[in-house]
Amino acid sequence: MSDITPPAHQPLAEHLLLPYHPLRTLGIGSLLVLAPHPDDEVLGCGGLLALAVAQGVQVRVVVLTDGAAGGDAALREAEGRAAAREIGYLRHDDSLQFWRLPDRGLVPDEGLAQRLAQTITASRPDWVLAPSPFEIHPDHRAACQAAIMACSRPGVPAGTRLGFYEVGQALIANCLVDITTVQGIKQRAMHCFGSQLSAQDYDDHITALNRYRSYTLGPGVSHAEALHFVELAPAALTLEAVLAAQLRHLQQRFWPQPAGGAG
Repeated sequence: MSDITPPAHQPLAEHLLLPYHPLRTLGIGSLLVLAPHPDDEVLGCGGLLALAVAQGVQVRVVVLTDGAAGGDAALREAEGRAAAREIGYLRHDDSLQFWRLPDRGLVPDEGLAQRLAQTITASRPDWVLAPSPFEIHPDHRAACQAAIMACSRPGVPAGTRLGFYEVGQALIANCLVDITTVQGIKQRAMHCFGSQLSAQDYDDHITALNRYRSYTLGPGVSHAEALHFVELAPAALTLEAVLAAQLRHLQQRFWPQPAGGAG
């Protein structure tokens, strides 16, 4: 028999794995949301956008594709503008941009990464939000990868923070935003996308997801949106590094890092 005694089982407490306190005050001056299609910005973080408007945060949204694979492109764009007016961020010409790239054909190549990097450098947002690597739609995953590539560029402001939001599949959250007070605004904004809601009850699905996300936040929070902020320096920011960090988070649930151990 071995003389080596296995380490005692010391599981991490729940609050170290999922937030138990919501974010209510964003504490930022500007925000850039990257949406693969018209409606993803509202489904994924429409509540956060409404909070940002209420707190005086400068909001910009870039919709990457024309959404033509899911309906009439011009109609979907009009729906996106209507939702932006409902939320209240459509205040100047570049508040909402439509790049009209091919729906279901978004490619995270050098050209897209460079264009995103130029947009980030010019607008200097405190946060850049993109779909998470857990998403299942190919355009969502492409947008995620392109955002990672863009935020790693040397010209991007050092204080820019990259975060992910969820639409089609839940992510591993390290931030939960309390959207209780603006849930009605998000509902009205989601209802602007009639062409999409006629195909599927996305508003019901997302409302249920946001309700579920309040699970750890106490009775005062009825709905929340989940984010995952990347804790990597720009020079180390790659898709591989982001995925490796997700794996380490999962491993921590079973093998917590010993005190004084390597990060």
